Amino acid sequence: MMKKTMAVLGLALVFAVVAAPADAQQRRQGGMNLDDQMARLTEALDLDEEQSEAVRLVLEGQMERMQEMRSSAGGNREGMRAAMMEIREETNAELAEILSEEQMTKYTEMMAQRRGPPF
Repeated sequence: MMKKTMAVLGLALVFAVVAAPADAQQRRQGGMNLDDQMARLTEALDLDEEQSEAVRLVLEGQMERMQEMRSSAGGNREGMRAAMMEIREETNAELAEILSEEQMTKYTEMMAQRRGPPF
């Protein structure tokens, strides 16, 4: 059951969101705050300044959508899983518009390693 729960949380890309004060810098995603996550992605994907700013906006939007989904899910785990997958797909589509094909491939590989094997 714990593995299943962790896998569901992992489906959210990078990244389970922990509710925090309105300050986005304090929000945590996947055990890593957004600044740490951006530093890691900027280095690993060799993002330029424009890409870095755009990726940050996408990830902030993802965090907001995840928080909204959790607030409205009412404990429906299957519904949450489906919503998380949809949010992840939307995020990936947005990132694909920002990143080069090579960067997107590397990002996808990083996220797959982070999520681990499926259920």
